[in-house]
Amino acid sequence: MVVGGWIVLRRTSATTKYLWEFFSWLERKYIRMEQVSRVLEKNFYDKELLSWAQDEMIKQAIESYVDWLWDPFTTYLNEENYSELKTDLEWTASIEWIGAVVSKKDYYIQVEEVLKNTPAYISWLQPLDRIVLIWTWETKDMTTVEAVSQMRGPKWTSVFLFIERVDKNWEKQYLEKEVKRDVINVPSVTQKVFEENGVKIWYIEVSMFWDQTNRFFTRAISDLLEEWVKWIIIDLRGNGGWLLTSAVELAGHFIPKNEIVVKTKYSIFEDIDYKSKWFWELEKMPIVILVDWLSASSSEILAIALKERNNATIVWRQSFWKWSIQTLYNFDDKTSLKYTVWKRFSPSWKTIDWEGITPDVDVPFDLELYKNERRDNQLEKAKEVLIDKIK
Repeated sequence: MVVGGWIVLRRTSATTKYLWEFFSWLERKYIRMEQVSRVLEKNFYDKELLSWAQDEMIKQAIESYVDWLWDPFTTYLNEENYSELKTDLEWTASIEWIGAVVSKKDYYIQVEEVLKNTPAYISWLQPLDRIVLIWTWETKDMTTVEAVSQMRGPKWTSVFLFIERVDKNWEKQYLEKEVKRDVINVPSVTQKVFEENGVKIWYIEVSMFWDQTNRFFTRAISDLLEEWVKWIIIDLRGNGGWLLTSAVELAGHFIPKNEIVVKTKYSIFEDIDYKSKWFWELEKMPIVILVDWLSASSSEILAIALKERNNATIVWRQSFWKWSIQTLYNFDDKTSLKYTVWKRFSPSWKTIDWEGITPDVDVPFDLELYKNERRDNQLEKAKEVLIDKIK
């Protein structure tokens, strides 16, 4: 039964004894809040103001509690925030915006994902960037819906963002960005065949792991085998991840069936090993993988699995370091809690959470070379590394 807002249980078994002790601890932990509430409810003059303040207090207390977990991927979503998140995750090829999925945090709008080859990506926005100002308006008083409406607009128009970026040492950097909007299309798999010193190299770019990614990848493999290409560069730069199962599917083309691709560890459920389910037709091929600071989550899973299982060489910079997985708990009032529910580990039980993948070959991107001559110095280095592997 419920007495004074607290749950009271009878001690009838070992289970109820445990629950009794738990809720007794809970009551002791929050008794000061209960005491303050009772005093105000009895004595405060303006009952209408008190009722409004209680509603706001509960909302802000929940948001503050979640933010103090220091997990940037765990957040409380009010009705508007949750609705907008669902909208951003439902792909539409005709949306004109900047290509960044965002959510509401404490005093800012947080960038959750940056889609490759979008205005946000070209402008060097990064996941976990804090959008403090849109134009001259502070985002601390904005909902996610209001922020997104400011960032969307007609193709070729611009939006000005003031960004607060925090590094791993919690040092802050402030940036101003002018981002030109464009029509955002669903990411896909693209491929090319290069010929270097008489050697045919298959280059495949995977911009996101989505439900159709493996279908596109499988189609590309048939073209590859027809060309008799036996060496591969996989470009995961800018790939923020998304679907875990999609990365496991792709890994199955390189890793023997039933071998572990990634391990997952829960806090309350049994651990799960995700294993290869395909025919490993590309198992023997030398592989070089390109990653960067936007390569996260599922792309990091694929890169580490191929490094440990297929001796793949990883080129460029340290990856993003996201190896946690979030889920949504939806409440009856259309709010939701997005929280970290498990962690990932490589087949050899390594984790890169908060660290990222350290590349075998570190090659800074030459932006001026790319702007002036359209030459990708990282890709050129990947070709050199792959040819050295073949020798």
